[in-house]
Amino acid sequence: MTSAISRTLPAMTAVQAVTAMGTFALSVLAPQLGVGLSALGVLGSVLFGIGALSSLATGRMIRRFGDLPLAAMCMAAVLLAMLCLAGGALAGGLSPWSLWPAVLLLGLAFGPETPACASVLARVTPLARRPWIFSIRQTGNQIGAMAGSLALPLLLVQHAALPFVLVAVIALVVGLWCLRLVTSDGGAPTLASAPGDASGLRELSGSPALRLLTLTLVVFMATQVCLNFFVMSHAVRHWQLPVPQAAAWVALMQGAGLIGRLLWGRVAQRPGVVTARLLGALGLLIASAGLVLFLWPGTPPAVALTVLFVLVGISASGWNGVMMAEIARIAGPARAGAVTGAALMFGYAGLALAPMLFAAAGSVWGTAMTYAGMLVMTGVMGICLLLRSG
Repeated sequence: MTSAISRTLPAMTAVQAVTAMGTFALSVLAPQLGVGLSALGVLGSVLFGIGALSSLATGRMIRRFGDLPLAAMCMAAVLLAMLCLAGGALAGGLSPWSLWPAVLLLGLAFGPETPACASVLARVTPLARRPWIFSIRQTGNQIGAMAGSLALPLLLVQHAALPFVLVAVIALVVGLWCLRLVTSDGGAPTLASAPGDASGLRELSGSPALRLLTLTLVVFMATQVCLNFFVMSHAVRHWQLPVPQAAAWVALMQGAGLIGRLLWGRVAQRPGVVTARLLGALGLLIASAGLVLFLWPGTPPAVALTVLFVLVGISASGWNGVMMAEIARIAGPARAGAVTGAALMFGYAGLALAPMLFAAAGSVWGTAMTYAGMLVMTGVMGICLLLRSG
């Protein structure tokens, strides 16, 4: 079992890192590419909308192809998306003909990636270690986001196509890695059950705990994606920070999220810790730190930015592994991929609407007040989890 974890965990972490780097490329390069707030919101909404639809089909795809081959297919989608963007850059600039196929392909990668990896790890990980192992896997999002926010803007200065080519090459390597693991670790077992059960929606609708976790997932993911998508633009346009300085603050937030995922995963597996209460406390921390950050009069000083970005990052980007492990625990190993995919369908639907709604609200009330409203909702969900698990 331990050897299976040591083989699969690095690969599954790399899958998420590459997916995050590919999707993050659009947002972190937006100021340099001249992509406005409204356009960025629409692109993000379409990407996550496609992700929502494709995640619901994950249970069926795992049965047909296996979970490791499905992870490799996600890497192929990222590869093709980056080639579309690189082709557009070589042709003189990103156009709808390069942007929209890339968004479609990134959505097809984004949706099944987490459920497929959850299925792999649920098969090889003992129940007691799942919060920790899943949290390690979820650090791939921060690894990809940090690498993207620091490296991609610098590479874009060297050549317009270079950031996209680099991500494409990494996606190819990780995809081949997943296919190689099929020989040693196989895929998910094929279960003899009715086709109507494949999506995982039946388990989701029948469990009050899963329903509350799914609703919390929607709000937490919407908050997280709006932080990832718009905080760079907020820092440049609202706080008037230079692009490299703003990118460094975004990287700090993502780095704190990486630490948070490991920290909360370790905390969650300690005896006596109730996972739902931990998630509720994280919701309150997201809300309190975020409200201070975005409602600060003027531009916060460097010390305040450091403390608040660390607190926001460690909480808003640190809960994912604990949440995925809790959903997988309730679903059971055989149904972890399907039920996680069903829950993420709603989460990704929230992601699809959140950037578009945020952009619309931000253009009317400003990004600071829009963040404040979203953070209040996050705090409310944290309170609900605490009350339910009390």
